[in-house]
Amino acid sequence: MTEDSQRNFRSVYYEKVGFRGVEEKKSLEILLKDDRLDIEKLCTFSQRFPLPSMYRALVWKVLLGILPLHHESHAQVMMYRKGQYSDVLHALKVVRFVNDATPQVEVFLRMYQLESGKLPRSPSFPLKPEDEVFLAIAKAMEEMVEDSVDCYWIIRCFVNQLNSKYRDSLPQLAYFFWSNEPPSPQDAVASRLTDNI
Repeated sequence: MTEDSQRNFRSVYYEKVGFRGVEEKKSLEILLKDDRLDIEKLCTFSQRFPLPSMYRALVWKVLLGILPLHHESHAQVMMYRKGQYSDVLHALKVVRFVNDATPQVEVFLRMYQLESGKLPRSPSFPLKPEDEVFLAIAKAMEEMVEDSVDCYWIIRCFVNQLNSKYRDSLPQLAYFFWSNEPPSPQDAVASRLTDNI
């Protein structure tokens, strides 16, 4: 009883001094300690509370199906994901679609195009509207996820989810992923193109 009242006092105190999410972080840690992660509970938590940055990539990888539900398989699966990432990146370098100077978001786009069978014949071909949407998502995700392998897999699975479930909303997505700065003329042209899909 006293522990409950102390915890409530602590929660209220932390919120008043600006430290929100202390209890939510503990709740998320408890969810992530389960031997078999519960997708329903993780979805509910993600919808109700902001994800702490230290757990964001892990939760996204589980929710998007990049990682399995059992902890003991995570390292093995990520080893395979890294291997696949390296193989696709190497293939793109061999065919000279990307090099060390290529921006990371464009590398992600070319990898996605190669894996989905939509790689153009030449890197100089103009981008399609769906490629512009992919780049907008990749730019936003790159700011949140540090590891390039994790970032690529999250973008790839996120875009696949969008394409399978929310295809009608894709033209408006480029607007939502821009930061607070106004779009460049290139982005403005891309948004007009996506409006015409």
